[in-house]
Formats: sequence, structure tokens, C-alpha cells
Amino acid sequence: MSKRTEQQKQELALLAGLSDDNIDISDIPEQTDWSDAQRGKFYRPVKQSVTIRLDADIIAWFKA
Repeated sequence: MSKRTEQQKQELALLAGLSDDNIDISDIPEQTDWSDAQRGKFYRPVKQSVTIRLDADIIAWFKA
């Protein structure tokens, strides 16, 4: 893990104080092609199956 220099820390502090509209991102192209993106490649939460019994009116409310 790399350590930040004092100059980097100062720049980050300055950026943190700006609103998103005031940060110049003109040199960063907008990502519009997500065809190669892979969902869930790095993080997969642990899931657990659960069964519950609900009244029919509750299920109808959720479906509505």
C-alpha cells in the first residue's frame, strides 16, 4: 500500500471541500460502453435461504 505525500493529502482535502459541479473532470472520458463489465466478479455476499409463512392478504399486498 502506498503512502500519500503531503501534497497529495492537501489536494485531496481541497477536492473534498468542493461540490461535484466544481470538480474539473474534462480530462476523464465518460464511460458509455459497459459491454465488457462483469457483475459480481469481486464481491459475493453470503446468502442464506429462509422460509416464512404469511397470510394471503399480506402476500396480495406485496404483489400489488
